[in-house]
Amino acid sequence: MAVFLTEEERAILNGEQGEARKFAMEILTTVAEGCGAKRLIPVQSVHLVLHTYKSCFDAGVEAAEKIAAMGAKFSVPTTIDPYGMDAEDWKAAKTPEHYAHMQMRLAKAIESMGVIPYWTCTPYYGFTIPKFGEHLAWTESSAVAFANTVLGARSNRETAIVDVCCAILGRTVETGLHLQENRYGEVRVNLELDRPLKQWEYGALGFRLGKTLGNRIGVVTGMQGTPTHENLKTLCAAGAASGSIALLHIVGITPEARTVEEAFGPKSPTAVYTITERDLLDTRSDMNTHKGNNIDLIALGCPQYTINEIVKVRDLLAGRKIASNIQFWIYANSFAIDMVEKMGVRKELEEAGVTIRAETCMIISPIHEWNFRVIMTDSGKCVHYGPMECNAEMVFGSTEECVEAGVAGHAI
Repeated sequence: MAVFLTEEERAILNGEQGEARKFAMEILTTVAEGCGAKRLIPVQSVHLVLHTYKSCFDAGVEAAEKIAAMGAKFSVPTTIDPYGMDAEDWKAAKTPEHYAHMQMRLAKAIESMGVIPYWTCTPYYGFTIPKFGEHLAWTESSAVAFANTVLGARSNRETAIVDVCCAILGRTVETGLHLQENRYGEVRVNLELDRPLKQWEYGALGFRLGKTLGNRIGVVTGMQGTPTHENLKTLCAAGAASGSIALLHIVGITPEARTVEEAFGPKSPTAVYTITERDLLDTRSDMNTHKGNNIDLIALGCPQYTINEIVKVRDLLAGRKIASNIQFWIYANSFAIDMVEKMGVRKELEEAGVTIRAETCMIISPIHEWNFRVIMTDSGKCVHYGPMECNAEMVFGSTEECVEAGVAGHAI
């Protein structure tokens, strides 16, 4: 099926607006034809994943440089995923010289196109905040799930290079979750707890939902209390990692799911699942791939920590220090780091033995250089990717449990 192009889009495809925009239009029209889309649609923002040398290698760096050399410029607000190494002190983070050189080449190319230079997986915190119903072209899995589920914006999970083309043109392909008929619930999930979830249970619930649903849209009933943005960030990230969740309808929370009936629309559930407290405890046990109590690193901030979460760690420490046999790292973007520096919180944490890693995370940086064998985290996303990306066994727990383990020098 031919893709309908406006007069301007045809002009772009014919090269009348330059090489870079012609290249981008060729890519997007090819994608549209491949998925049977009828047209391209405008987007309000783009979020890129051509961000780390660890995943794109030399080919990705060279591709970014070639697109930049065409004179490419982003036409809508465009953010980018975390930096491929500690942006403040890559040498102290044991980053190899060649890796650092290639990471900086990649950053230079992307920044020349006009990316907002905050390297973060949480662009919805102060950078490009989507509104209900807005169309986006985002690629970071946890951010896509959050934007669709919590904010009611509309985005598929784009791919690298395609997202760069979306940013150049300010358009994406009208398919998938951009279409209302594809946003209705498919599976009902009854959460049977007579209390609000504990902090760690949001990560466990997301992890279980990802495993259960895959890429199907779940309608979750029975959520008690009022989850914080950080709770929902944790849940969405875990579900997007352990499965391919891009949209959950949490009844009473998701803007498109004020009721069960609204969430399903004209559809009926194809399956019904029940999740109990026992199920969450069993999921937590499955998430722990290390069964001992020894730990090398406690890593928090996947997705990156907010100001509230960093301050919480300071408060939980209450003047105590991290044991000398453990590294304790918090990952955050430069906006949050700047704020906690102004508040004096960073100094307090560093005096307690906590290291803040800037604009990166444990998954996409060369952490293997440290030879950590056991990592403890409060992140369901980190638990999923850690064994593959960090070559380490994982211990999952609440933020409180992570802090207590850090002080004790072992899991408790």
